[in-house]
Amino acid sequence: MNIQQLETFYWITRLGTFAAAGEYLHTSQANVSSRIRELESELDVLLFERIGRTVTVTLKGRELLSHAERVVAEAARLRVAAGKLVVGQGIVRIGVGEVIALRSLITIINELKARYPGLHVEFDVNLNAHLLTKLQRGAIDIAVVGGPVDDPDTRLVPIGAMDFVWVGASTLLGSLTRVRPHDLALMPIISLSREARTFSVMQGWFAEQAVTPTTINYCNSLSTMLNVVRAGLCVCMMPIELVAADIEAGTLRALQPDPTLRPLTFFVATRAESIDPAVADIAKIVVEVTRLQRED
Repeated sequence: MNIQQLETFYWITRLGTFAAAGEYLHTSQANVSSRIRELESELDVLLFERIGRTVTVTLKGRELLSHAERVVAEAARLRVAAGKLVVGQGIVRIGVGEVIALRSLITIINELKARYPGLHVEFDVNLNAHLLTKLQRGAIDIAVVGGPVDDPDTRLVPIGAMDFVWVGASTLLGSLTRVRPHDLALMPIISLSREARTFSVMQGWFAEQAVTPTTINYCNSLSTMLNVVRAGLCVCMMPIELVAADIEAGTLRALQPDPTLRPLTFFVATRAESIDPAVADIAKIVVEVTRLQRED
């Protein structure tokens, strides 16, 4: 029996399939199967019931899992104590929304490179809902997401909040300076998809006054949205930090919203049951470098 076999056993139960565990551990599915066969042979128990491509942990397997988790956790702590930071075979996967990516991705890379030169970082820029699903599946180790998040299986550390502003080109806005929902209801709007937290903020602002916008165009890229707005084709709601330079240069004009737009709180999220202390250490670094100026 060895740590590799126990780690493989743990990650199959966590991710649900031999293939997913192999991908996470950066080894072949054949190696995963071999490790489990060897472990089952040594323990003289059946750990998984195989039905087609799916696997289910047996009753005896569930009984032994808690013991395996403790051994794997202690092995991870030992590596950290020895100065050997190991996260997914030297790779940490961090999920961020595009707002945080545009604001903080370079800072995260530079800080992690400075502290852990041998660490490889994979970023997944995605929507909140997808990032939280991937986090729980084990496909990413850490996520920076907008709230609220109601999930007892997720550990959340707040990093502050972002304020939003309506912006548009002067050619489209005319003399508008202060806007209420009905002022923008007939204007062309561009937004991230309905799944995005920023869309919820925008929708809530209109709903407060029982107003429904006539035309909303959807786009999955904030950068592309800004190009459309700069061209005078649409207005959009953006985090102030991302459009401050445009406003100062006069490329875009900020509108004073009435009522004010609700700020969006952000969190650094990890799995509540994460057994790797190295992930917790890297999550603390992500908290440090992504902390927002506005405290919620």
